[in-house]
Amino acid sequence: MNKTLTWKGKTVAALTAMGTTSLAFASDQTTAIATASTEATANNTAVIAAVISLAILGFGIGSLLGWFKK
Repeated sequence: MNKTLTWKGKTVAALTAMGTTSLAFASDQTTAIATASTEATANNTAVIAAVISLAILGFGIGSLLGWFKK
């Protein structure tokens, strides 16, 4: 009877430790995902701003060259 109780106790302790560890990792991953999402949004904003700036610059240079040809 003692061996069964010891085996059950060890199993419960191991499963509890695994569950606690996985919960700790889950909270860390949630923070990492939130941080990555914020950084991705900032990167997308920077890329859109750069593309718009290049388009404005290209249009301006094209207009100037057209004006100089007249």
